[in-house]
Amino acid sequence: MVVGVIHGNETAGLPIVRRLRHIPSRPHVKYFTVLKLNPDGVARDTRQNAHGVDLNRNFPRGWQAQGDPGSTYYSGPSPASEPETRAGMRLIRRVRPDVTIWYHQHLNIVDHSRGSSRRIVHRYAHVARMHLDRIPLLPGTATRWENSKWPADNAFVVELPAGSLSHRAVRRHVRAVKAVGRVAAG
Repeated sequence: MVVGVIHGNETAGLPIVRRLRHIPSRPHVKYFTVLKLNPDGVARDTRQNAHGVDLNRNFPRGWQAQGDPGSTYYSGPSPASEPETRAGMRLIRRVRPDVTIWYHQHLNIVDHSRGSSRRIVHRYAHVARMHLDRIPLLPGTATRWENSKWPADNAFVVELPAGSLSHRAVRRHVRAVKAVGRVAAG
């Protein structure tokens, strides 16, 4: 599964997901794509959803009350309080992806999230020509929830660089997704 946008003002993953939608599935590999988990944030060009919640602080695993509505990391009034968070959770429960890639911006790294396979994230980073690093464990993130719920699966963050991606970079990221699919399929 590939999620193009969770923070509405971090949209560089959109062209990758759009291109992936035209790639046929391979034997033992099926691509599920979510263009925008946060369509209201994209429309408003803001990190948060229409309720002022940072969706990537709203997942139940490790959730903590943070900030006020509209502040950068406002986690919402309670875990999974937001319809987008619940929709993402329902979709992941239904699909049960072996790998989920969540696109973010602006650090220009592939995050080796706790719980994800080092082999998978290394493969993505190598093919995409990005550095591998570890982002500190944050409360209420999608990857934290997903990796704790299904420890044998792999959810990780790709922090794309600031700005838009070139056509060449988009192709590189699509190749990286396909390479991860081959690794996961064994």
